[in-house]
Amino acid sequence: MTALTMTADDMFDQAQSPMHRHLLLLAGVVAFVGVIGAGWGALSIGSHTPVARIQIEGHLQRLKSSDIDAALRPLVDREFGALDLDAARHAVEALPWTSRASVERVWPATVRVRVWERTPFAHWGDKALLDSDARVFTPPASEVPDGLPQLAGPSGAEEDVAQMFRTLSGELASSAFPLQGLTQDARGEWGGHTTDGVELRFGRTDPEEKVEMLRGPAERVLKNRMNEVKYVDLRYTNGFSVGWQDPSKSDSTEGR
Repeated sequence: MTALTMTADDMFDQAQSPMHRHLLLLAGVVAFVGVIGAGWGALSIGSHTPVARIQIEGHLQRLKSSDIDAALRPLVDREFGALDLDAARHAVEALPWTSRASVERVWPATVRVRVWERTPFAHWGDKALLDSDARVFTPPASEVPDGLPQLAGPSGAEEDVAQMFRTLSGELASSAFPLQGLTQDARGEWGGHTTDGVELRFGRTDPEEKVEMLRGPAERVLKNRMNEVKYVDLRYTNGFSVGWQDPSKSDSTEGR
């Protein structure tokens, strides 16, 4: 009788035979398909379940979670897989105090909403506000904070007016003319008013060019009489004129 002896190398060679490799590959494919099928089945079942929870994230001061929930509820009251994420995001961003938002599905049945709230910067016109990005929005009057500056201008000029106000208010903060409001009309005329209610008439030139006049000659002449001043007209090349609260006082024009 002849004995059959198989070495480790022989076993390795057999394991690496074409037939054996094909069987291993087939088994791997079957296992992979099984996993994909199970996962797809779970997703399919999950996509047909109702939305169970709305998860709201963000640092909210003026926005209310109840308002966000109310805006989303008509859109999420459906199967989880049928949720329109873009429509849900637009609904949240339509709330006055929302700066931007993101909406995503979290399996198996949660909708996660991340919200970034607006920071109010100034009044804009009669009823609206500007946020810190110079975008117009209109919250309820009861939610408007106190102490905001008053800005106004043509549609599309929001960013220019806001930036000019930032510049001027910084340069005039420590002067006799601390700025509280700034406007630009349709003709390009700039006007401002101070915290004491003094009107500043800048004209069509860059208002920043008049800062030196205000902090120099105008302040020297008027700093002890500011309660008498109604307006300072800066629409002169080398001077300014003053309108007084008492109409009996005549306007005066001062040079540099």
